[in-house]
Order: sequence, then structure tokens, then C-alpha cells
Amino acid sequence: MPVRLGIDTGGTFTDLIGIDEGGALVVAKTPSTPARPVDAIMHAIARSEVESEALEAISIGTTVATNALLQRTGATVIYVTTAGFEDVPYIQRMNRKHHFSLKWSKPLPLVERRNCLGVAERLDFHGATLIPLTDEALADLAARIEARLVDASGDVAFAVCLLFSYVNPAHELRVRDFLEARFPAIPVSLSHQVAPIWREYERGSTVIADGYVKPIMERYIADAGAAFARAGMDVPWSLMKSNGGKTPADAAEAEPVKFLLSGLAGGIIAGHYFGQLAGATNLVTLDMGGTSCDVGLVRDGKISHSTNFEIEWGLPVATPTIDLTTIGAGGGSIAWIDKGGLLRVGPQSAGADPGPVCYDAGGDQVTVTDANLVLGRLNPAYFLGGTIGLDVAKAERALDALGERLGLGRMEAARAVIDIANENMANAIRVLSIDRGLDPREYALVAFGGAGPLHAADIAAKMGMRQVIVPVYPGLTSAFGALIAEPKISQVWSKHFRSDAIDAHTVGAHFAAMTDAALAQLRRERFMAEPEIERSVSMRYWGQNYEQDVPMPPGEVTPDLLAETLDAFHRLHEQFYGYAIGGETIELIRFNVTVSGHTGAVSLPAMSSNGRRPGGQPSSEREVYFQTHGLLATPIYRRDDLPAGFPAPGPLIVEEVSSTTLVHPGHRLDVGSSGVMTVTVGDGVSG
Repeated sequence: MPVRLGIDTGGTFTDLIGIDEGGALVVAKTPSTPARPVDAIMHAIARSEVESEALEAISIGTTVATNALLQRTGATVIYVTTAGFEDVPYIQRMNRKHHFSLKWSKPLPLVERRNCLGVAERLDFHGATLIPLTDEALADLAARIEARLVDASGDVAFAVCLLFSYVNPAHELRVRDFLEARFPAIPVSLSHQVAPIWREYERGSTVIADGYVKPIMERYIADAGAAFARAGMDVPWSLMKSNGGKTPADAAEAEPVKFLLSGLAGGIIAGHYFGQLAGATNLVTLDMGGTSCDVGLVRDGKISHSTNFEIEWGLPVATPTIDLTTIGAGGGSIAWIDKGGLLRVGPQSAGADPGPVCYDAGGDQVTVTDANLVLGRLNPAYFLGGTIGLDVAKAERALDALGERLGLGRMEAARAVIDIANENMANAIRVLSIDRGLDPREYALVAFGGAGPLHAADIAAKMGMRQVIVPVYPGLTSAFGALIAEPKISQVWSKHFRSDAIDAHTVGAHFAAMTDAALAQLRRERFMAEPEIERSVSMRYWGQNYEQDVPMPPGEVTPDLLAETLDAFHRLHEQFYGYAIGGETIELIRFNVTVSGHTGAVSLPAMSSNGRRPGGQPSSEREVYFQTHGLLATPIYRRDDLPAGFPAPGPLIVEEVSSTTLVHPGHRLDVGSSGVMTVTVGDGVSG
């Protein structure tokens, strides 16, 4: 029976989940191989025991581009811009992360200042030529590039960002043709293709990021394709995009910047799916793995999107992404003491190698996993189904040493590590909810990743959230998101209109052209069914600096439809900022179209009402530490033993191969018909 596979290559583990036409699932999990990610992919496929001839399709979410940016291991970028604007990547914006700090410095761009080269040319804001691009100017540019290449080592890429190229790309295209002819081995990224928007710094930062990861992504795609061919896997395979869609691998090399959040987007896609199974439409997704924690938002049944992602504060990437925030809080996050004697957790991570102290693989710094093990929350003999044995004694000695420096006992030190990690994740939720005028108490928390269900109840209690949803195979949820993701194409048109002088006919014509272009690309990616079309307009009040995306209803763009969309902006502004300015002129500065293809819903098989163990009895019992109760004898269940409809009050622990779920005293566990678990968070603070 044909099997579709979804694979997520994270920083610590590579996860696989597959489903056949009958709804049967196959799963596998293996340590990641950062030096050569494709090896872990092939190991996971081998562990799944799916025969090559049974494969129908493979979808992959990858953090290769993300990690290259975060770890600064990308290509040497040579940035080509209009002469006189070479310093823009370093000047950046006028705002500051810390307004009153004399020590704060702007983030370093992904390009060295010496590699920012100007070329003599200039267009005005209408796209008309002020200074022509001559052969002499290009020859001079080539001479300076050759001088830079003498000292360059490793991967090299060109990133081109000329003034007003999003209005008229003629000069950028000519520069590309020249560079490809003169330096054929070096890839070229163009700003009007990767970020056709106004705001030169954002456009420049985005094209630099694209060039920075392009050689790495090209190599990743080539290596994976070659590995599949050697294994006889002659099947179509695709990559997850940052906007939550997916695209065939052979189309992914053109704009690698669209895959920066590839490995993160799958988690929110799957979190949305499992939230719907549990009957919830307002969701916060919490994906806590070994290295990081990703938090996303689903409101009224729709996933939030953004075009304002930042690699780090002040380094924007203006490409459509699922709206999420990422922090360094994972099972491998390291606990450390700062110069003031305060305990911190993360963002440094022990990763998969050497890993936490309890892995007994050379790690010597306390991590969140070590703290959970000492508190009794993890089973040392059943971590990853027993494939990795955990050394409790080593973790205890490490916690003793940390506690001695803090004046705390072993259990108190372990609990302090967990509390700080949980508070860091709660703050990430506040950024996506409270800071935007949303009440997290109206949302359910979908917790997944290897460590998410272990921490979710604590975090939910901190936020006043009453329900935690734990997906089927929570440690493989991001891989499931890659499996169920559908083709999605986004188009952007930057323009400037005022609400008191808007041209509905022109807006409608451009929306139609954008839709046609997106549909054509979708067809090139071999999707022929009826797509879903969404469009929006980015608006702000006259004189403001930041905008909001306002959905535009379907239909012909008429003055009445535009008026309806403008009214929606007033309401959205009031929701976000607490006020609206009736009668104020509105600027419409960016028009957005997203075309999505539907490849068919995935249905999980219904669970039996009879578990493997009669009545859903616990498999064992052990002492687990809870802050307000101390050590409690806690029943331990295996998830495979829990039947549909199973209820139980806390405290209890549910173990499975890919994750562990902790239910605190005063909370309640219920198992749904599809196997999705919900934890009802009781009154008071979790322990």
C-alpha cells in the first residue's frame, strides 16, 4: 500500500512519520547528523522499514538554513548595491533594542563591510533611469569583485540590491546576467525576486540572507536527491516553506530564503490539525525539542502569518512566514550562573553531541533534561523507547554541584532550572498574545516536541490557560506537519496608495495579475486541482511606520469592497493598540496574495476503547517531585495502553517512545477518540 512520509530534521533529532491509504502510521526517530543532515534522513527511513517501492512521496522540513544563520556558518556574501548606499546594511534602522543602554551594539550583518560594493547606476521611485548602468561600471565592479575573491574561502554568493528595483528590475537583471557570465560558479540572488518590497534596508537584509544560505541549500538538495537515487527511491520529494506550504525540491533552490523556517512551520501546521481534532479553534502551539522552543498562534481556526521575521533583533527577513517566535529553551538548554550570581537557562544548548550530562557522552553542564531526570519526570530506562540510557547518578552529581553554588539542595536546584526554562517559554507566549492585545486565557496550549508535554501544564498554569492538548506521537509532530502540508505560493506587490485617492481599478488589475502568477507557479509545481485564494492589504495610518495586514474579501475590487477593507483596518488597529482614528487617512503600501492547493485531508484511524492493559492500568509507579507537594508516588502509564475515553486525575505520567506527558496534582487527563490527549489544568499553580 503506498506510503507518504513526512520528515523533520531538527538540531538534535530527525523524526519521521508516514501514513498509508488506510490511515496506518509508521514512525521512526534518530539522532541528527549536523555535519551531513541527509545521513540522518536515510537512517530514519531505514528505521521505518518502509520499502522503497512502497513510497509515494516524501516531504521534508529542515533547519539547515535556520542553523546556518543562527550559527553564522553560511557563505561569504558579496553585496552589490547602488553606489553611495554600501553602508546601509551597517547603518540599519534608527531604533534600538535597548533604548538607554550605552553598551548595546547593533547586530552584525551577514556580510562584511569590505564586501559591500557599489555600482554606478540609479533609478528614481517611478523606475525611470537617472544614471544608466554602463559596461564600464560593470567592468569596474568585476575588477573589485576579483580582488575580494582572492581572500575568500569556502562558499561565495552574490546578493544584489539596487535602488527601486522592485519598481523596475532592469538594472538588477543586467547585473545578474553579467555576474553569471563572468563568475559562472557563484550563485546570484536578486532583491526584486526574493523581496519585492519598499524599504531598502529590509530588502537588502533579505537578499543578503538568501545569498548567505543559497550554497548550503543547493548542496543539501543535491545530497538528498543523490541519496534517494542511490537507495532506489524514485519518488517526488518536496521541502516545507516558511509560509507553511511546500514546494518540489527542484524548485526550492531558486529562493532558499523562503525555507528559513522550514523546520519550524511544520509544527504549527500539525498543531493546528490536532487542535481541531480536540475541538479547539484558538490555539497556542508549543514545540519544545532538544535545542529550542517554537511558539505559534492559531486564532479563530486560522494560522497567523507575518512578513516581519527577524534572524535576530534588527536583522529582518521580509518573506512570508508563519507567525512564530523562537527561543533557546529545549531539553538540552544549559543551566549557568551569570556574573551577578543569578541562575540562567539557555540559549546555549548541549545539543545531541555531547548532549546532557545524563547522556554520559562527555557533557558536563546541567541541562533541562538533567533536571527533569533528577525530579523523577523521566524514565532513565525508557528515554526514546530505551534507545538512549540515562545516567541518573551523573545528573544528580551535576545538580549537587550547581545547587552548592546557588545555596540550594539537589531537588530545589533542579526545580529552579525547570522554573526558569518554563518562565522563558511563558514569556514567548506573552510576546505572541498579550503584547498584541490577545488574552491567552482564551486559548488552548498544543504541546509537542520531545519535551513540550513535560513542561506544558506548568506553562499553561502560568498563563491562566485551562487546556493542554497533546498530539499523537508528540515528538514527531513537526514531521507530521511536513506530511500534511500542502502547496502554497505567495506573491507581494509594493505600492503606495492613500485611502482618500485610491484607484480601485488599478488595485484590482494588480491583484488579478498577482493571482495569475501564483496560479501559474502552482501549476508548474504539478498541482492541478482547484486552489484556495487569499488576499490582503498591508495598511497603516498616515505618518505611522508599521503596518497591519488586513484580509480583503473575495470578489471584484470595487470602491465599496475597498471601503469595507478600510473599515476592517480601523477595527484591527483598535484590537492591537486599543484605539482607532476614525476619518484618518490610511496608507495602503503592500498587496499580498496567497494561493494554496489542497491535496486531500489526512485522517487518523479511530482508537479502540480497549487499551492493551485492561482498564488503562498503570505499568509502574515512581516518586516524582512536585514543588508544592514534594515527592509523590506517581502512577506511570504507557500511552499505547490508554484506550479512547480514558480519564484519570493527576498526578500521573504518560510515557511513549517520542515524549513524556506530565499531569500535575489537581489536573485531569482525558484521551480522545483519535488518541489526542487533553489535560485540564486545575485551579492554583502547578507544582
